[in-house]
Amino acid sequence: MRNTTTKITALLMASVIMMSGCQGRNNSRRSTREEKPSDPEMFNTTIDYEDLDRVSFNEQDFNSDYNSYSFRLMSQVLSGEDSDANVMVSPASIMFAMDLAAAGANGDTLTQITDLYAEGSDPQEQQAFAAAMMNRINASEDVVFNTANAIWTNDNRMSSGLNPDYQDYVEEYFDAQANQEAFSMDTVNEINSWIEENTNGMIDHVLDDLEPEAIAVLVNAIAFEGNWAEAYEDYQVQTMSFTTASGEDIDVDMLCDETSVYYESDKATGFIKYYEGGQYAFLTMLPSDESISANEFLSGFTAEDYNDFINSRTYEYQVYTRLPEFDYDYDTNLNRVLMSLGVTEAFDEDNADFTGIGFADDGGNIFIGRVLHNTHIELDRNGTRAAAATTIVMLDGTACLPDEEMIRYVYCDRPFAYAIVDTETMNPIFLGTYNG
Repeated sequence: MRNTTTKITALLMASVIMMSGCQGRNNSRRSTREEKPSDPEMFNTTIDYEDLDRVSFNEQDFNSDYNSYSFRLMSQVLSGEDSDANVMVSPASIMFAMDLAAAGANGDTLTQITDLYAEGSDPQEQQAFAAAMMNRINASEDVVFNTANAIWTNDNRMSSGLNPDYQDYVEEYFDAQANQEAFSMDTVNEINSWIEENTNGMIDHVLDDLEPEAIAVLVNAIAFEGNWAEAYEDYQVQTMSFTTASGEDIDVDMLCDETSVYYESDKATGFIKYYEGGQYAFLTMLPSDESISANEFLSGFTAEDYNDFINSRTYEYQVYTRLPEFDYDYDTNLNRVLMSLGVTEAFDEDNADFTGIGFADDGGNIFIGRVLHNTHIELDRNGTRAAAATTIVMLDGTACLPDEEMIRYVYCDRPFAYAIVDTETMNPIFLGTYNG
């Protein structure tokens, strides 16, 4: 399982840096029970830290909402990229990172973050869905798939530490470990070392330093390791031509195989390649329109299109497949993307409300300054290695925001889209494009 010549590793990490401000706030957390709306039809506008284990939710609805969020997110990311760029995001990484922050958010700040994944839903139910996804990851069999979370608070600026209710909540439901110390370069090195350890060396450096205003750092890591259920043999790896989005023909090592699982909708054809155990798989989506790039295809590919595609699954054909070995890195600032999807209050220095996390000694306000997303993927005959990092930098209220026939063929010898999916829910954990 851990043989490095046959294993696949996909890891994602989310780091949240929080910085305190100078404007006065009430230094007592508002009562969750007192502030629940009197109308039972209304949803919570704050997290009840005692109730998540008793919260029920409609799994089918939330899975559908998650897929919708994933493709809306990708569409917005691609709208800011060149058509021939190789792009990959991890919707799960971004959700987990934002949910760590949402656990300490109130009012419209909490509602807008919740609406990002499940518009009009109760934030308490969305948090329960996220916790259940984390539990499902930790309960994976035949592959190694774990989550790890940690929080550092700055003793110089939050001497009382985290709000105890928030700390108990994230420890129980997000398995987060809390650390309190006076921030220094030792803290920076400690956090970077923790990230490297919990991403098996895939992400070895995130922070260069911590600003004087830094009040806390929240980190989420997910590690995935597994083998292809049916490995590619040497004879199945052949040098072939791949036509890039720009029209250039390049030589690639092509993985050639056959399968009985086939997908075809009006927009794409595809196949699925399982990882050991069958709980996770690599899903290809080859555009039916051969004239467009993978980015142009996926930017207009909705959750409804995805549902049509995955529901077209059939075993009627013998399917010959080709998939190139590839690797690349990608990074982006998600501020524009998240704000375009409705998360605006969290970026508002005057109105953001993250008081559930705790308070600075000087009572400063906290808002999100920037959300950075970094990913890496390698796919070869042995499997897949992938990583994602989502970094949320939270600033004080006086800081300035940065600028910011019975045979079918699926030959991925031209630009295509892909996802690493949970095969029970078909939720994409990673979602990307390869243009050459």
